[in-house]
Amino acid sequence: MASPQEKNIASYFQSESKGNGKGKKPTQNSQTAAAPTSSKVKQPEPQTKAKEKRPLSSPPPAPAAKRSNTATSSAPQRKHYAYNDLASDWNDKPKEPTEKGDADPPKKLQITHHKGDMFKDAPINCLLIHACNTQGHWGAGIAKLFRSKYPKAYAAHHAYCAKEHSPTTNPVPCGTSQLLAPVDATHKHWIGCVFTSARYGKKKDKPAEILKSTKTAMEMVLELVKCVDESEEEADKVSTIRMCRINSGMFGVPWVDTEEVLTGIVLREGWRGEIEVWEY
Repeated sequence: MASPQEKNIASYFQSESKGNGKGKKPTQNSQTAAAPTSSKVKQPEPQTKAKEKRPLSSPPPAPAAKRSNTATSSAPQRKHYAYNDLASDWNDKPKEPTEKGDADPPKKLQITHHKGDMFKDAPINCLLIHACNTQGHWGAGIAKLFRSKYPKAYAAHHAYCAKEHSPTTNPVPCGTSQLLAPVDATHKHWIGCVFTSARYGKKKDKPAEILKSTKTAMEMVLELVKCVDESEEEADKVSTIRMCRINSGMFGVPWVDTEEVLTGIVLREGWRGEIEVWEY
């Protein structure tokens, strides 16, 4: 028979073996704990980039500039006027009245003189006139200023001289004119080009030839303005007419000679009777 001390020692070792789990079968929970968890298994990453790609059949969006160009290209083009818009007999001399005693004296073109910048404060649809060569070249004098202020008008003028005509084989006739409608957004003015010399620089025409061309060219300006008055909407018609001292710059013709030609022009039915002449 074991002594009380031996019983206590045996009881101590039995409790230790129970605590260490010796002799016990593994439970289901213990197997689960030993196995790797599903959260640690590396899953394939979703192919989000492939989903974000645009299908190949979808066209790329049009650039903003391209869209705006499409809209502006449909805008109506303004008509420019020249000698081919007139009847061939437009400049025939009017018939003399049968009773000379009853005839009123012919009315002639009036010019008023102004000092300052003719471009400054020019009203909308004002016609600004300058003398031109038939080569389509605005490279010096006041013509160069016209070119910088009215680049789109210059492009139309150059195309008229160099493409519709040919400076070498079929030049614009001297003594004719061109009216360029307002095409530059910042300056809504008509531009009048009077072709008074075939060339420029050292090859410019002689003063007598320039003055002869000036008379018919200015008469054509007045006839073309009449066409504008009859053809254009009220809001697009020529308002006032301004000009510089034409021929006195790069063409070297004294202004007094040109002024004499201008004031000698006899007015016809429907012609404007007054032109402002501006001097810096």
